[in-house]
Amino acid sequence: MNNDIQIWSGPDGITIPANTREPKDIVKYANTEILTQKQQEQIIAAFQIDAYDMAAEYAWKRAMMKLKETLATLGMKFIGEMLGREDINEFTPIDVALTDYTTIQLAEQLGVIGNTAALKLRQSQELVSHFFSGKADEEFDYSSAVMVVKSSIQYILGEQEISIAIEFTNLRNRLLSESLKSDDLQVNQLISSPLFYLRTVLTILLSSIRKDKGAILEHALANINLLLPEMWRNLGENDKWNIGTAYRDVVAEGNSTAANGLKKALLKVEGFDFVPENLRSTTFKNAARIVIETHFAFNNFYNEPPVVRALATLGSTIPAPALIDCIQAYLLVYLGNYYGVSNEANPIAYEELSKITKDRWHYYFEKVIAKDETILLNIRYEGQINRFSELLRNNKYDDIAGLPRDVQNLYNAIVNKKYAIVKSLSEKLYQSIKKRDCPKY
Repeated sequence: MNNDIQIWSGPDGITIPANTREPKDIVKYANTEILTQKQQEQIIAAFQIDAYDMAAEYAWKRAMMKLKETLATLGMKFIGEMLGREDINEFTPIDVALTDYTTIQLAEQLGVIGNTAALKLRQSQELVSHFFSGKADEEFDYSSAVMVVKSSIQYILGEQEISIAIEFTNLRNRLLSESLKSDDLQVNQLISSPLFYLRTVLTILLSSIRKDKGAILEHALANINLLLPEMWRNLGENDKWNIGTAYRDVVAEGNSTAANGLKKALLKVEGFDFVPENLRSTTFKNAARIVIETHFAFNNFYNEPPVVRALATLGSTIPAPALIDCIQAYLLVYLGNYYGVSNEANPIAYEELSKITKDRWHYYFEKVIAKDETILLNIRYEGQINRFSELLRNNKYDDIAGLPRDVQNLYNAIVNKKYAIVKSLSEKLYQSIKKRDCPKY
């Protein structure tokens, strides 16, 4: 089978010539059904009066609105399952459920946009978040505004039709309408796919196992029993905890059909170590999620302190199922971004990260970081790498050994502040999540 085969992938936008730099020329590429002629003229007019922030904000909000509307066509309950959000139901407004960051992340995962589009849109989101925050010490400049407008049009507002990838929709329908066989071409294709796709398939199946009845439930259980043994070794630790949590939930609800079917799947992979013992971990996971969402939202440096403090007050003994979420949340706040850190929240995050034992840090680097795309995308700048190095050195976590090769090299580079190597290896590991050569453990 071709090593480059993918089950579904998103488009990388329309073609805008690289030498197109003037706003009046860029907006011509917009789809007038999404960005009307009048709206295009308003963006051009904003540039003409040097209101660069107004032009960027208008284009960005229109783009995000369109992307969120597209995702909402899948149903808000499914969106909630994809995000691990029990508070989201069919009546939850999409703009309440999704931040701009999670919108881009989810759109990429579901094949609405491609990898390049996601990269460019994340860069634009970071610019918009910074310039509209209290931390910004300068105004939106012309080149930054042009970048935001161009990305918004090229990847969203210029498309003739933004839709969920047909391949993804077809696979989702098959997973819930038939019991697949081991010799099915799409099954062989799926089990050889990158973690990026495996997570989405798991979410679809676990969502159905939690809520569906009758034939749909039977198909979902049959398919998870078929796929899980083949997928297990390539899953991240958090993915395994999610399966264990789903089993705990259906047992607690008295859903014997779902519980028995999921139990069979877990027995096949000796996965009962990942079943949470109690509900305490849920509280930590929810608090960590709020920290992460706040970090990627507008004015994050101002809003981070209370939510980080709320997570810290839950206690220093983090339940195993929530450990990855909490480390990720604290690291995001502590590492900050290109523009710096929250001066008030950063010390809290550092203190909590310093309480995590060395054996847990070993576990994080050995089992987690290679598949933690959020952190891999947030060790790109020298300031972030410096802070990570200082955390490890100051707490004597700088001599961890026995890690997988690429991870060991990344860890050593972080400790020794080898910026170019960190950037190269973090990008390599991030791309491996999207490809079939995921590191095996």
